[in-house]
Amino acid sequence: MAFLLEALLNKIMERERARFLASLEGQGEQANGFYPRKLHLTLGQLNLKVPRVRYAKAFRPALLPPKWKRVDKDYEELLIAMLANGYSQAQLQRALASLDLPFSEEALEEAKALIQDRLDFYKSQPLKADWFAVFLDAYWAKLRTEKGKLVDLSLFVAVGIDLEGRKEILGFWILEGRESKGFWVQVFQDLMARGVHRVLLFVTDDFRGLGEVIAKLFPYAEHQLCLLHLERNLRAKLSPSGYKKARETLRRIRHARDKEEGQILFGRLVEGVKGERPGVAREMEGKRERYLAFLGYPAEVRGHIYTTNVVESLNAGIERMRLELGGYFPSREALEVNLFLQVVNLQDRWWRRPIPNVQAKSYELKQLFALRYELDEEVEGGLHNF
Repeated sequence: MAFLLEALLNKIMERERARFLASLEGQGEQANGFYPRKLHLTLGQLNLKVPRVRYAKAFRPALLPPKWKRVDKDYEELLIAMLANGYSQAQLQRALASLDLPFSEEALEEAKALIQDRLDFYKSQPLKADWFAVFLDAYWAKLRTEKGKLVDLSLFVAVGIDLEGRKEILGFWILEGRESKGFWVQVFQDLMARGVHRVLLFVTDDFRGLGEVIAKLFPYAEHQLCLLHLERNLRAKLSPSGYKKARETLRRIRHARDKEEGQILFGRLVEGVKGERPGVAREMEGKRERYLAFLGYPAEVRGHIYTTNVVESLNAGIERMRLELGGYFPSREALEVNLFLQVVNLQDRWWRRPIPNVQAKSYELKQLFALRYELDEEVEGGLHNF
């Protein structure tokens, strides 16, 4: 997030100088380069380029704290609020006044435009072609419409782990209403248009229409349904004693030696559920392979791919922002920008620290990848030539 704040302040200060020079047009005043200044925040150090003018010693960017004034939490929260667009204009003006920082409506609009440009670029930037695992999960939020009505929204996020163990947030999509096959086609077409081509494993909740779309658009990828979501669903549908047994069996499945043992344990789970909820048991049986796909990968990486929890840290950040904003997002724009801030903040940390267990098994994963894709593509090419 620090680089966004840095870009925001640099751009605002440069635009403020441009307006100052325009107000003195014809008086011989002109720009005179920049001087560096470091600003230390809890989020990181900002390396600022403070604009100068040649003659007017009185010119000084309004948003820049005096050198002698310590930057406190109020100032940092003000900058984040400007980025997130969570404050109303009146709230921003009051915050600026309390910090003795005059600020114009024009500068606020420029700040919003800058962040929107960064957001638009992020949503269209190219992605890697090859991935070990792609996770899809949902977050539900409330949004206030222009007419003042609160509506329910679903926010879907995709996170990828590459073959070296690095995590990356691939995209997010906001949906009013329920997900459907058509919606998932749009999501995957977006990912494919930005470069995603080959995936070993998709890890998702049991979203309506998703399995069919994955099978169609990524026929060589496996599909793992989240075991923690299954556990939560069983808790809601079984008696306390039935759920206790199911939870223990699921724990043993997660630690199974191999897929053969997992198959035996899953059969016991289905039998246990059948006694209370036959319909639920039949549905689970029909999706058996999707619940056990993770067992086909090295034991060291299985703990990262049986659940969509890799997305939880992002959802937790969005939840904190939602609560700070009063329990809902004031606009779709505010929701997108808040999410983008969380993406930037997480991505910076994630890229510095690959997942150790996945990184350690990178060679084996690449071998699986080659067997899955390169051999299949050779067969396809041979059939095509034939």
